[in-house]
Amino acid sequence: MGAAEWRGSAGSRSAATAVCGWCGMTERGRRRPGFEEDALAEAVEALGVLLEAGVAPESAWGYLAEDSSHPAIGRVARAVSAGERPGDALVLVSVRAGPAVRTVAAAWQVAEAAGAVLSPVLRGAGASLRDRAETAREVEAALSGPRATSRLMTVLPLVGLLMAAGLGIDVLGALTGSLIGWGLLVAGVGLTFAGRAWMSRLVRSATTRGPVAGVGLDLMGAALAGGLSVPGARRLIGEVRERSGLDTGDDHVLDRVLRIAERAGAPVADLLASASRQERRSARIEGRARAATLAVRLLLPLGVCVLPAFLVLGVAPVILAMVSSTVTGLR
Repeated sequence: MGAAEWRGSAGSRSAATAVCGWCGMTERGRRRPGFEEDALAEAVEALGVLLEAGVAPESAWGYLAEDSSHPAIGRVARAVSAGERPGDALVLVSVRAGPAVRTVAAAWQVAEAAGAVLSPVLRGAGASLRDRAETAREVEAALSGPRATSRLMTVLPLVGLLMAAGLGIDVLGALTGSLIGWGLLVAGVGLTFAGRAWMSRLVRSATTRGPVAGVGLDLMGAALAGGLSVPGARRLIGEVRERSGLDTGDDHVLDRVLRIAERAGAPVADLLASASRQERRSARIEGRARAATLAVRLLLPLGVCVLPAFLVLGVAPVILAMVSSTVTGLR
């Protein structure tokens, strides 16, 4: 389908633009934590609304791409315009993308292959992506205080040196004029870089990674909603996961839910939906716990590296310069 076919009527374009409230996000917003997951969630939910309104999938991707904030949307739309089916286009794009895009690709393929309605599947994927974005923002919020303190402590030595120079104290001479001064300089710079590296490692350990919570349960629910049996749904999901490179990470939960449904004769779809919601809640709680722990753990590099670096670079050189000048004056 060509780009001209995407635009359709003016009314269709207006409806698509109204659905995509995320389209006008600023460059600053694009850099904020969780932006990509939020933008993709908005796009996926908008896509579901367009499909429910009767818009063809090929046209829906085109409408989204006209004002897309997420780079994957534009790439999928271009592949669709070149003749690829939407599911195949998503797979092509997801090869180099992260778990968020792979989740959408897998959800689309499973729903399409099983004959399930796409809209509920897309809404479930969007909810999972929003939870993931919220966790990323909470980690960033936990980091903001210690990060600001670290920046202040990094700048203070320079301020101290300038103030000492303004008072006529030769701090630079004290740092470079003796072995003790060079030792202070090397130790201060080393502590500063060590503190920054330590903080970066702590932040990376708290950052949300891995599969999107509950995606395996949602995929099974979509496959069963399309009329497949449990063995058939498992085969389909396995093929889709292998094709899209998706790691669901919740196979043990899925097995437990299916066993309970088989033994109790309970509706498996309801159990899957409940388990998926619980997985998302658990992931959100774990993310908040990581963020709270991070705020405390970041005090370690501040106390062990950043504060000593301030003392070594900002205080000790001034004392050394004053002692040196006093000794020189006595001679």
